[in-house]
Parts: sequence; C-alpha cells; structure tokens
Amino acid sequence: MRKDEIKRYVLEYLVDESILPSTVLETAITVPTDNTFELKRLEIEMNKEIRLKEIEREMQIMQMQKEKEEREMQREKEAREHEFRMKQLELGVIRGSDPKVGLDTGVFNISKHIKFVPKFQEDNVEKFFNHFEKLGEQLKWPRDKWSILI
Repeated sequence: MRKDEIKRYVLEYLVDESILPSTVLETAITVPTDNTFELKRLEIEMNKEIRLKEIEREMQIMQMQKEKEEREMQREKEAREHEFRMKQLELGVIRGSDPKVGLDTGVFNISKHIKFVPKFQEDNVEKFFNHFEKLGEQLKWPRDKWSILI
C-alpha cells in the first residue's frame, strides 16, 4: 500500500468512529509522496533528453544539408571555371587564326613563343634555319625578335 492509501483509510476510520468530523475527508488533500516527485522528475528528465536528442538530430540534418549545398556550390563553381577556360581557349584559337586580332597589347612575349622554336641540330643547320623562318612567318613573329628566339 502506498502512503496516500493508508492515510485515506486512517481518516475514514477516524470519521467512522466519530473522532473526526466528516468534512475532514472532503478537505483532505493528498500530498504527493516522494515517489511521485521522483517519478515526475524522471519524466521531466526523460522528456528533456528526448528533446535534446531531437535537437541533435535536427542539427545533424542541417549540417548534412549545409555540406551538400557547399559541395553543390563547389561543383557549380568548378563547372563555371571550366566553361570560362574553354571560352578562353576558343578565343585564343580564334585570335591565333585571325591576323587582325593577333596581339592585343602589341608587345611580343618571347616566353610564349620560345616553345615553338625547332630544336637546333649542328649537323643540319640549313634545315633548322629554313624551318625557323617558315614558323616565324606563319606565327607572324616580328623579324626584329627572331635573333632573340634563336
């Protein structure tokens, strides 16, 4: 039996024996026992833990969504950069084939053209110079820069 039940039986007995008036039963307030408080406290703790777990789960979901969005943005950025590079290459090919476009700044950049210079062979010098002159004319190298390229 619980404390509340025992108390109720005692009060009923005292009222039956006319030791206490019958109004005592009506006004008797059941005081929660320590077990009731403990149960309530445990219930509150459990609800608190459940809520914390829900919040953690929501945060994990939000974190995963954020990471997914960041990866998607990175992919889009890389795709745009790739597209930009491809457009630059297209423009470079067009500029290289169009003699009017040629050089934008009018400055001849030797480091860009040195890679086209044929390999020098001592045993066949005439062939090297013929090849060099043909390349120079095709690539529209300024004649005053030929000596630097050689």
